[in-house]
Amino acid sequence: MDVRDIQSGGSQRLDPLQREALSGTREMGKRAAENTPEKPASEDRVDLSEAARTAAQQAEATPDLEFARQALRSVPSISPERVAAILRHLQSGYYQQPAVLKEIAERIVEQVLAKSLPPQ
Repeated sequence: MDVRDIQSGGSQRLDPLQREALSGTREMGKRAAENTPEKPASEDRVDLSEAARTAAQQAEATPDLEFARQALRSVPSISPERVAAILRHLQSGYYQQPAVLKEIAERIVEQVLAKSLPPQ
C-alpha cells in the first residue's frame, strides 16, 4: 500500500485487522518518540527486522504482487449497506428467480463481450 493512500484517507478501505495493526504501529511510534531523546538528523536510522527485509525482497522479486496491488486499488469500495442488501437477496432466494437470472446472465455476457471485442 502506498503511504500517500493512507495519508489521503485511503485507510478507510482497510479491514478492521489492518486498521488495528496500523494504529498499533502508530502507538509504538509515539511511545518510542516520547522515550527517545532528540538526536541530530545525521544520526537518524531505521532498523528493519529480518522478516521485514525478507518481505521487501519478496515484493521486489514478485511483479505479480504489484499487479495485484494495482488491481486492488482500482476496485471501487462497496458500502456495508450494499453488502447487507446483497446478503439479504441471497438468503431470500431473490437471485433464483428466472427473470433475475436472465438479467444477470445478460450483464455477464455484455461485460465479457465488451472486454474481448476491440473498441469501435
